[in-house]
Amino acid sequence: MRPQHSCKNLLSHLGEGQGEEGEKSGLFTPYETEVFDVTIGSLPLTLLRVKDLERWVDREALLRDDTEEPPYWAHLWTGALTLARYLEAHVDCREMTVLDLGCGLGLTGVVAARKGGRVVFADKEPTALAFATANAQRNGCRDCGVRTLDFTSDILDNQFSLILGAEILYDRPTFPVLVTFLDRHLAPHGKVLLSDAKRTNTAEFYEFVGKAGLKWRQEEILEREGNLPLPVSIVTIYKQE
Repeated sequence: MRPQHSCKNLLSHLGEGQGEEGEKSGLFTPYETEVFDVTIGSLPLTLLRVKDLERWVDREALLRDDTEEPPYWAHLWTGALTLARYLEAHVDCREMTVLDLGCGLGLTGVVAARKGGRVVFADKEPTALAFATANAQRNGCRDCGVRTLDFTSDILDNQFSLILGAEILYDRPTFPVLVTFLDRHLAPHGKVLLSDAKRTNTAEFYEFVGKAGLKWRQEEILEREGNLPLPVSIVTIYKQE
């Protein structure tokens, strides 16, 4: 069992969550950081991210399949923005226990926390947790925790009334174990909210959801990525009452 830490304890030595101090402490190594502003509905937020992210992606090596996986967690995916906006507009997070699964920079968890949720940021990458924690602190989030977690192997002690996952449906072999994780950790009367931009064929994931006895529905939102339209589905998964 991996321990859970509070956001305050993890980055207590950052002092207001400043990126410069994070770099000095080594929490963001080897990445340089920059701050940017984003508005989600009525929430103006300030986030820390990796500077010049493109230089960490060796596209030719990826085509040859002879490189380590790029830091996908560091990219603010279109689906994360879609899910964050949906959450801000439609979900009352007060009194909710929230798991931001595969949190990356922590945008959706920050929105949930700002709306009154008690959020645990979870990711298998410790550096992602450092960024998510810094972003929670920057935006005045309270009562949040962080957990290094790989849903393919780790089990938590508690269930959550809301589980968030922004574009986490990209590795098809993990679909069955992801459904098992969600089923195990979703509290009765709770819900899972996922954003699915269908960057891979995700149809099989929904088959596994149905086989597990879970219900689901989706709402498609048309976004734009670059100059192209991108349909993003907001998927709600819940247990049969």
